[in-house]
Amino acid sequence: MTAETIPRHYAYVTRMVIKLFREGALSNVASVEVEPEWGYTTRLRYSSGATRITYGNDIGLNAGAATELARDKAYTKLFLKNMGAHAPEGSAFLFPWWADRMNPMRRPATVRTTESATAYACDELGLPVYVKPVDGSKGIGVSRCETRTDVTAALAELDKLRTKLALVEKAVDLPDYRLVMLNGELISAYRRTALSVTGDGELTVRALIDRLDAEFRASGRDTRITPRDQRIARHLRHLGLGLDSVPQKGEILRLLDISNLSAGGTAEDVTSQVAQHWRDFLSTVAEEFGLNFCGMDLLCSDITDAAATYSLLELNSAPGLDHYAFVGESQAQVVRALYAKVLNVPPARGHHG
Repeated sequence: MTAETIPRHYAYVTRMVIKLFREGALSNVASVEVEPEWGYTTRLRYSSGATRITYGNDIGLNAGAATELARDKAYTKLFLKNMGAHAPEGSAFLFPWWADRMNPMRRPATVRTTESATAYACDELGLPVYVKPVDGSKGIGVSRCETRTDVTAALAELDKLRTKLALVEKAVDLPDYRLVMLNGELISAYRRTALSVTGDGELTVRALIDRLDAEFRASGRDTRITPRDQRIARHLRHLGLGLDSVPQKGEILRLLDISNLSAGGTAEDVTSQVAQHWRDFLSTVAEEFGLNFCGMDLLCSDITDAAATYSLLELNSAPGLDHYAFVGESQAQVVRALYAKVLNVPPARGHHG
């Protein structure tokens, strides 16, 4: 690698690989190849002759089948329930355009399509619900729906994006935590709070969003928020507000019903507060899913209490740690040490990440 500046648009893991290699922290790595235009994938070649591929946030610690299973929220929910873990009630529905394209030999005799999803959400599950892509990430396309009209609108938005399957899921209103596990050990835990702005008594919600987006850009955080997000408009309508409303000075106004950091949420580190019960429980879940490295979204009334009410929302086989690193210097050092430790160990020969 040369000493030129690392492009900011490169994936976080790619930037970390380059930085660690340049600093000499990857002593077992002989060379690093980077796809130069997008910087989304790298190949590390070790002195032993082994290679490791990174692809986005995936650093090659999990088997392909386990990774694919964790990406599918409906399959994840099924396997969680089969092992006795609590997960939100819900079902997956195919969009009609995708159902029509399926090979008749590869589909069940009866198929649930989104034409019946609104009735399921309102009449069987009961509102509020979340509507989300089955294989989505970073909170993209996830909508909380308080009314029948909300459900229909959320499904229509996903249909426009040519989503194949939608998951309709009962809302669980508990504090939201992301916990990251590596080889059965808890690496980091943080409580996530949804995107919000603080009023100054003068600026509109639209202007406050634009200002916050500019602050994200200036800080190097790759989160992008926009007043055009229909989920923000929908949330504001339920509050009797709009983009041209002016919050009072000091008023904290929540803008989204999801807490993903990639959607503008904020994080509070709680790693030291996590009860041993939850550490052991999530270690078991990771093992059951065949995941050596994973992020878990846990809704829990009290992360310090082994008897607390909980619901395990989903698993992420390639958790992004860049937003956690933005929490503070100590968190950034945890992330750096994690990647240095993992990436410096060559995979077994014949395994390519």
